[in-house]
Order: sequence, then C-alpha cells, then structure tokens
Amino acid sequence: MRAFDFDHTIYNGYSYRDFCIYMALRRPWIWLYLPVIIFVATLKLFHIVKMKHVVEWVLKPFYRLKHEHIVRFWDKHEKRLGQWYRDIHRDDDVVISATPAFFLEEACRRIGVTNLIATEIDMKTGKVIDPYCYREGKWERFVTAYGEDARLEAYYTDTPKDSGMLDRAEEGYLVKKGKITRIR
Repeated sequence: MRAFDFDHTIYNGYSYRDFCIYMALRRPWIWLYLPVIIFVATLKLFHIVKMKHVVEWVLKPFYRLKHEHIVRFWDKHEKRLGQWYRDIHRDDDVVISATPAFFLEEACRRIGVTNLIATEIDMKTGKVIDPYCYREGKWERFVTAYGEDARLEAYYTDTPKDSGMLDRAEEGYLVKKGKITRIR
C-alpha cells in the first residue's frame, strides 16, 4: 500500500485555508473571528500552544457549517486535485493528512480514495481526537488502522518534516507542484 499527504501534495495548496477564505467571502461574519485566529497563530509561533490546540481554535467557526458548503467548495476547487495522482491511483492507496476528515471525505470520494486517515474532530466539543494526525501522529494513526506489520511501499509528501512516515516507507517521494522526486 502507498500513503499520500494531501495538502501541497495531492491538492495544490492548503485546502482548509482555501475553504476558510471561500466561506469567509460567502459568510462575512467569519471575518469577525480573524483576531482570534491571529492571536492563536501568534501563540503557536512562540511555541506557547501546541498545533493541536491551534486547530481547535481556528476551526471553531466552521464546525457547524452544512455539508453542502463543503461540496460546493470542492465543486469549485476540484481542478486543484493533482492529475498526477489520478494517473497513478490504486485502490489500496491511503490519504493521510492533518486536515480534518469531515472536510477531506468529499475530496477523497472524487479521486476514488476510500482509505482516509485524517484529523478527527469531536463535532460537539470541537476538540481534536488523539492522536492528532500530524507528524508522528500520522504514523500512530496508520498503525492503529493497519497494524504494526502493515507494509508501506511508498509515502508521498510535500515536506521532509513528515519523517515519521517517510522513515517507515520503503520509498519516499517529495511532491512539489505535481513534480515527483524520489528522496529515499
């Protein structure tokens, strides 16, 4: 099996950021939340809060949006899902991402991916369900889903910082704007 990061890998850009902007243009009240986002991002910059908590705060205005907003977003942004991935797609591929699962399910459906591991959010409390699917948390979630003996043929990502997955894959690939380079 092969695993793929999503943002800046399969998707050209950061999909949830694009969704937040998309929704803010359609629901102007969301802009009122911008000072909170800036404050929390500043706390993260100075390592005062963990990334998991940044996610919980930044996503607050978006938890209660209807699924139809996500569908409409992907209708407009589907063209940013890499053709290179569609060309090499296999049924056992896994998308593994820090982006919330409730948001990526529609994108994965559109590209034929049925195996999604992503950040799970408790939609009642807005809390990230551990382990957070970021850096080492990706490997923890992968092992939970497929077992410690699962064979990871290849991992595709936009950053060498995904070492938790890259180090355990037989092959590692860096993807930059659809250009794939083998790095291990």
